[in-house]
Amino acid sequence: MNSDWRLTVAEALKRPLFRHAVVIAGRGGLHRSVRWVHILETPENHVFLNGGELILSTGVGFGSDSEKRLAYLQGVMERGAVGVCIELGQYIRQIPTDMCEFADYHQFPLIAFQQPVRFVDITLDLHERIVNRHTEVLRRLEAYTRDLQQLSLQPNGLTRILQRLQATVQMQTVYYPLEGAPLFVPAMPQSVQTELVELLQQSASAGRLSQRNDGLLAISDKKTIIYQPITAMGHVLAYVGIILYERTADEFLLLTLDYTASAIAQILLRKMVAEERTRDKQDALLDQLLQGGSLSEEQLRLLLGIDSWENPPLYLAAIMEIGQERPAVLADGSPLFTDLLSLFRVLLKRCGFRPLLRSRGQRLYLLLLVERADNLREKMEKAIGEVNEIIRKGLGGDQTIFWGISRVSNRYETASRHFHEAEQAIFSHNWASSPFYSDLGVFRLLLSPQDRYTQRSFVDDYLGPLIRYDKQHNSQLVTTLRLFLDHHANKQEAAEKLFIRRQTLYHRLEKIKELLGDSYLLPEHRLCLEMALRIHEQLGGDG
Repeated sequence: MNSDWRLTVAEALKRPLFRHAVVIAGRGGLHRSVRWVHILETPENHVFLNGGELILSTGVGFGSDSEKRLAYLQGVMERGAVGVCIELGQYIRQIPTDMCEFADYHQFPLIAFQQPVRFVDITLDLHERIVNRHTEVLRRLEAYTRDLQQLSLQPNGLTRILQRLQATVQMQTVYYPLEGAPLFVPAMPQSVQTELVELLQQSASAGRLSQRNDGLLAISDKKTIIYQPITAMGHVLAYVGIILYERTADEFLLLTLDYTASAIAQILLRKMVAEERTRDKQDALLDQLLQGGSLSEEQLRLLLGIDSWENPPLYLAAIMEIGQERPAVLADGSPLFTDLLSLFRVLLKRCGFRPLLRSRGQRLYLLLLVERADNLREKMEKAIGEVNEIIRKGLGGDQTIFWGISRVSNRYETASRHFHEAEQAIFSHNWASSPFYSDLGVFRLLLSPQDRYTQRSFVDDYLGPLIRYDKQHNSQLVTTLRLFLDHHANKQEAAEKLFIRRQTLYHRLEKIKELLGDSYLLPEHRLCLEMALRIHEQLGGDG
């Protein structure tokens, strides 16, 4: 579907009824599209215009009055008219200079009929032509939609759809996925592609790409991308767009883009479902991890496809739980999160994780592998927020959602213990403001008073740097910290108990501050340190 559905002012002038018409001024606006023809004689009635009208007039309402003439032109232009045709005769014998100058300045077509013409004949002729063209475009749109349905079922359907879109609009088309490589039809020079992709990436990162239909992104003074988001369950997966050069998008171009986005969304959803099935085996490994199975570390890494033994990916164990008011099975008998798992994967991958997921009743169990620990907490908080948003969109906005997040680890044979940490974090949601197990502080000990693993992990989190430093350097930082805290941070008394000079104590305290951070003496941190010191002693120094 080309742009030939539009009737421009220039094309209207080629109709037989315009054979005695002459363009007096405003030739720069002859490309404007005529949506309708309207007879308007007085400046006051321009308020009834909707935009896109070609105006016919005899000049009866303004011909002899310069102020009214200019008010008439300005009024119709402000309401979006595309041109004015004036019949020369009784009311206006020639187009005045002031009207010509005004029209030229605004590139607004001003046309004169040099001989009398029946306005009703012009109206009927142009309206018939406009309606016929619109009818033809609707027919082509229907055929285009049928083609998209067929192409979406063929191999390499995405590329075929983009090729069909380009052949239809005869303009450069762009497909920009939030994950994966973009596609350009027809192909563009590599340097231009790189520049365009960078613009799209920057716009997406800055939140300038709209998630609503009919978005616009300026490339230059003359070029604009009109784009449509491709969504599933209210979540954007990609964008499809058309590059416009010195023109604006019309309703039929927008419809074409909308139909294309819907067809691509179907392809992406089918692909996600297919990928979901291929992951079932690996995800089933979560069952063994949750139960603390007998597989060795080497076997687990092999099943997870982890090649590096020296630097395996880190992981977090997480549990997400929907409030008990939500049934664990949907009305059609499928598990609660079945239709959302593919979206969860896309989102979590975008946040930097490689996810393994398992749905059980109201709970979703997640093993989230990540290559680096940089900004890990921020990534997890972002993922939690976006997963919650998808759940509320998919299952209803009134959902109560709880999360539990374990400590980070790279030992996969202890994953069941980390899921236990996530379980405890969920259990403590009534009194803890954070879903992270590492934020529970002394509550970790209250939740598992007999659990040696929990006690050791608590000691390691708060005293680990000091314990390891003492072993490596045969120093006494742990003992120094215990006596310093036992004597209420009194340096003189602590130095006497340690049988060292105060200057030596100052050096040790500086090293402790370096290893534990500036906040180690804050009340909430100090309480945890004192608990960790006591447990460390209780464990016989085996932290």
